Amino acid sequence: MNLLQRVLAISLTLTALSAAETCREVVRDSSGRVVQTIDHQKSSNGTVRSVIRDASGRTIGTSTSQTSSGGHTRTTYRDASGRTTGSATTNGTSSGSSHTTYRNSSNSITGSSTSRPSGTSGSRTDFRDASNRSAGSQTTNGNGGSGFVSGTRRDASGRTTGTSTGSGNCPATPRVPMSSTSVKK
Repeated sequence: MNLLQRVLAISLTLTALSAAETCREVVRDSSGRVVQTIDHQKSSNGTVRSVIRDASGRTIGTSTSQTSSGGHTRTTYRDASGRTTGSATTNGTSSGSSHTTYRNSSNSITGSSTSRPSGTSGSRTDFRDASNRSAGSQTTNGNGGSGFVSGTRRDASGRTTGTSTGSGNCPATPRVPMSSTSVKK
């Protein structure tokens, strides 16, 4: 799994989590098989830690996110051994849109995404690779306060590649595209 795959594997459901609340996300491939689970937890100081596990329950990565007073979120990604594999910087706007830039451990840009609100409780995220080519999209429906969020992932041609559902205090924020065996750009 390359860096962008690992970076995108951990969804950025970070800033909308309430303090001391958790969320479990279940990621399925296009055949409906569970391929990952992701647990998100926000501490009292505002830091959000996410743990991603494969279908067998083995931890394959983590992320730690902190939001500054200016609203910028910085996420650091690590592999199962604790080595830094990359980072992401998310900048929001007053309209509710956000832009994320992904970088590898050498600080080279590996991709980006732009998220926009959609409907009353949903969003759409468009992903691009390092060459600014389309790398797929994700639509999310649901409300974090309702305790349930669902998402549909599509590749660059619009073909459905999988789904995700969140239970607990999950926010209505974008998930990331994933193939049947690994996360795609």
